Amino acid sequence: MANLNKLDETISDLEKQAEMLKQNNKVLAKVADLSNQIDKGVNELAQGNKNFDTVKTEIHKSLTSLNNEVTNIEKQNEKHIETILNSNKKFLREFEETVSSKIERFSSDIQVTIRQERTQLQESLQNNITNQFNNLESKQKELFNQQTKQISLLRTLLIVTIVLCIGLGIAILVK
Repeated sequence: MANLNKLDETISDLEKQAEMLKQNNKVLAKVADLSNQIDKGVNELAQGNKNFDTVKTEIHKSLTSLNNEVTNIEKQNEKHIETILNSNKKFLREFEETVSSKIERFSSDIQVTIRQERTQLQESLQNNITNQFNNLESKQKELFNQQTKQISLLRTLLIVTIVLCIGLGIAILVK
């Protein structure tokens, strides 16, 4: 019986070990499944990295291309700005020349107008002064004529007075 007990124990141990092996097989199957999933994930990650590298390379190429385009556009803009600046400078020079020419012409016109006005003013003043002198001369002649008449009248009166005085003086002497 001892052998039987030992056999039972051994069978029992074997059953326990078989059960453990089943569970270990289940765990190993799960580990294998997880390993497959990890391999699949690693493969997908590697593919994603390749895709990422491809996208990164394309983005880098695009950025390089865009940088080149921006540089070209900046150069074109600088040329365009330079052209505009030169055009503006040329316009300003022409405008200054035109304005200077017109200012000189207007200045000349103003000087001519001032000379004409001065000449007219001089003529007007000269005519006015001449008229005033003529009026003064005619008034003086008139006054002179009046004074001459008054002097003639006064002479006549003086002569009459002298004659009367002499006549009275003679009449008084004769009496």
